[in-house]
Amino acid sequence: MSTFSISDRGLLIKRSGPPQVLDGVAARRAAVLRTLEILHPVVRPLALEISFGPVEPETFAVAGIESRWLASRAIPAGVANLSAFEQPAAIELVDELTADVMARALTPPHPGWDFATITASVTAARVTTSELTIEQMPSHPVPVIARDGERWAVGPINVQGYRLAPPIALGWRQDFGDVELTIEALWSLWWLTASAEHTGLRAAERALDAAGFSPTAG
Repeated sequence: MSTFSISDRGLLIKRSGPPQVLDGVAARRAAVLRTLEILHPVVRPLALEISFGPVEPETFAVAGIESRWLASRAIPAGVANLSAFEQPAAIELVDELTADVMARALTPPHPGWDFATITASVTAARVTTSELTIEQMPSHPVPVIARDGERWAVGPINVQGYRLAPPIALGWRQDFGDVELTIEALWSLWWLTASAEHTGLRAAERALDAAGFSPTAG
C-alpha cells in the first residue's frame, strides 16, 4: 500500500521550445503533440480546455478569446472535472484523447489564429502499487483506471472542501511564438524520490530534454 498527500504546490518542471516552434502554428501544434507522446508512459490528460485567439503579426502574441473543451468517457466516478461543472453543454466527449483527436482539437477555429493556453483539468498518472491511500482521507477511495496493462490514478478527486488537484498537472502556453510546458506533480507519490513514480517522471523530463525542449525558470 502507498500513502500519499495532495498539495497546492509540488515538483515543478518547466520546458520551452524546441526552436522550430517559431516556424508557425503547425510547428507549435506538433510540439504540443510531441510532449504528449513523451509524457504518455507517465501521465495522460483525460480532459482539456484549449483557448484560441488571433496571432498578433509582429510579436506572435495570442490572447485567448474562444475555448474548446474535450473529455474522455474513461473518466471514472469520483473525479472532479471542473470544466464539466462550468461548461457541461460545450464539452466534446471522446473515447480517448488520441494523437488524431488532439491534432484536430489543437487546430485553430479561424485562419490567423493559434492556441493561447491548454490546460489538462483531469489527468491520469501511472502507478505501480496495487493500493493507494490518501494520507488525509484514508477511507476515501482513489479513482483508478486500467490502460495498456497498467494502473492509472485519476484526479482531481471529488471531495467537498478538499484540494481539487490532479496527480500531475499539465499546461501549455503560447508565449510570443514559443511554447511553454508546465508539469507539476501535486500528489506526493510523484515527488518522493524513493518512488517508482518519481523515477518515471524524471525519465520523462530527460526525454523532453533529449527531444530539444529547454529548461525554463520555475
